[in-house]
Amino acid sequence: MKLTLKIENYDFLDDGGPLEISVEGRGILVGRDGAMDWTLPDPARHISSQHFEITFQNGVYWLNDTSTNGTYLQGHSHRVESPYQLAHMDRLQVGHYIIVVVLEGAAAGWGAEAPAAQAPAASGGDPWSVGSGPAEPVNVTPVEENPWRGDFGDNFIVNPTPPPTPTPPPAAPAPAPGAPAADASPFAAATPPAPPVASPAAPVAPAPEGFAAAAPPPAAPPVPAAAPPAAPAPAAPPAAAGPSGDAVLRAFCQGAGLPLNNLPATDALALARELGQSLRVTTEELKALLGARAATKQFVKSGSRTMMGQTDNNPLKFMPDAIQAMDVMYINPRPGYLNGTSTLVEAFGDIKRHQTAVYSAIQPALARLLEDLSPEAIEKRAGGGASKLAVVGGGKKSRNWEVFVERWDAKTHPYENGMLDVFLAYFAEAYDASIKASGGQ
Repeated sequence: MKLTLKIENYDFLDDGGPLEISVEGRGILVGRDGAMDWTLPDPARHISSQHFEITFQNGVYWLNDTSTNGTYLQGHSHRVESPYQLAHMDRLQVGHYIIVVVLEGAAAGWGAEAPAAQAPAASGGDPWSVGSGPAEPVNVTPVEENPWRGDFGDNFIVNPTPPPTPTPPPAAPAPAPGAPAADASPFAAATPPAPPVASPAAPVAPAPEGFAAAAPPPAAPPVPAAAPPAAPAPAAPPAAAGPSGDAVLRAFCQGAGLPLNNLPATDALALARELGQSLRVTTEELKALLGARAATKQFVKSGSRTMMGQTDNNPLKFMPDAIQAMDVMYINPRPGYLNGTSTLVEAFGDIKRHQTAVYSAIQPALARLLEDLSPEAIEKRAGGGASKLAVVGGGKKSRNWEVFVERWDAKTHPYENGMLDVFLAYFAEAYDASIKASGGQ
């Protein structure tokens, strides 16, 4: 059986490696380390050097999770329990990658397997085969006999069939004196006939010879009374009413800290839709800012890295996209992750600290650089020999040094902090030009 693992939420990998790997009848090692069979680059180091191992035994692929931060089935809040049997179209979440599992032997017959309890098809050579499935359960309630049936199948039953329960007849004229009782036997021929009544019953056919021990046929059924009208089915209980639009608006205002007095008449559905759109935009843009922050830290080779821990993980940093991040924040919380409000508070705090740190780091870093390049620092390191050598040597070197000192002094003279203020002035001009070019203010 051929196994293929494929990353489906990225079009390319940062290291240019393959987006998928296929094996047949053997195992593989997957992780961040370059020595793995399949390397998953991860600058944030959330993925372990050897994140998981896949083995092949008895025609089945098994996953053994060897990572620190866990391997998850997409949509599950707990890491997989090793060993885990891989199934066709499983989706594994490894760090920020979504990996789909394709088993080619299982893909062709996916969903075609018959239920284990399926009965075998009927065989023409077996007269007792009933074909498809077990018979329906038998209704033990006796069926009312039809007095006019033409066969005599019931006469072969040893036990007499109990007579049907008579239905009360409708009101009729009082019978004439001497009329037989309603339950008189139709076989009492020795009894003198009663005077005729207004509506004589139909004659009863005599029982066939040899069946006297069988149950006597019932009397002609009386005309049933009109059935009473069926009672109307009880109406289904009304569904529990949800909160009214006014209640939703009030809850929103309370959560947002808005005043509750003089609330306007607002469509709750329209408000909820607008809030959802606003939240999605906020989540997408904030996630992009956090990504830019991580890229900046990687670019300058900062020693500060965000690592996944046991608790208080930010979904905006570890979920692959904004939709899955919002799902964890508000719809399906996961253990170890922050909720919606805490996620936003931490994310905006990180962005604010990042912005402050960038500008705070520029000034001292640039000041250290410029101090080493100043004429004073050069002469000091040379023990005052730089200017002397320039004078003694004369010529072009002397003139170059004089020009350098003149230009340095000309630039730094108007400013209190010397060349650092010159840089900040240039930086402000470049910043304003960039904002104007992008259409901002």
